[in-house]
Amino acid sequence: MDSIDKGILKILLKDARTPQRKIAIMLGISPPAVSYRMEKLFGDIIKRFTVYVNPNFLGRYHGYVAFNNLYDWDGDYIAKIECLEEINVYEIDSKSRVELDEKIRKMSEKLGEPRMIYIPNQMPYSPSKFDLKVVSILKEKPLIKPIELAEELGVSSKTIRRHLRYLYSKKFIRLIPIIDLNKAEISIFAVFTSKVEDGKNFFAKYAFTEIEDDKAGIFVNVVDSMDEARDLALKFKREYDKDAEIMITTKYEFL
Repeated sequence: MDSIDKGILKILLKDARTPQRKIAIMLGISPPAVSYRMEKLFGDIIKRFTVYVNPNFLGRYHGYVAFNNLYDWDGDYIAKIECLEEINVYEIDSKSRVELDEKIRKMSEKLGEPRMIYIPNQMPYSPSKFDLKVVSILKEKPLIKPIELAEELGVSSKTIRRHLRYLYSKKFIRLIPIIDLNKAEISIFAVFTSKVEDGKNFFAKYAFTEIEDDKAGIFVNVVDSMDEARDLALKFKREYDKDAEIMITTKYEFL
């Protein structure tokens, strides 16, 4: 892994749909060089791609809860993030806010007192049948090309491209690379803080995902090393929010 490989991974984490030609321009190398490097990364460093579907898009509520990693949750969840701080963070969803609270209560009975609970303000959406068809195909074939998706749905390429732009712009869906962080030699870390504006400014250079409302936020960042992740997170705690929760990722998965 060199700085170019790490650069490719960082770009894909921020937007996995970035065209190879644009990646080449961003990194100052040729498109064939990007293609060659991505072929080497795929399968070994990049395990697969998955399409994350925001539960709000499906008319559901979601939240994030962290527990000490003495036990694993064997129930359903959307994502699980294993952290250096000996905690596991779960993204969970349910049909209502009341059911979400009940799910956290049941998890607490097995896993212990939560280290963190964050349920952002949210407004569930009512997807159309066409929306659900699009998402179903994307979940099954994350790397399908728009023209192939259009053919499968029996609509024009222009229609599906416009619809995909809408879904991505509203953060209803996101293409995510599943990366072996040990082999990649990069570090992903998250900071949960009530200082939302400070978090936006401080992590602007590093963040590839932000989940926030007017009360709190989680900023998920990527840097070159675990030492850099730790230094940045501790600096934020020292200068802006001493109560911020730091979560340095060792592994992540989506179901």
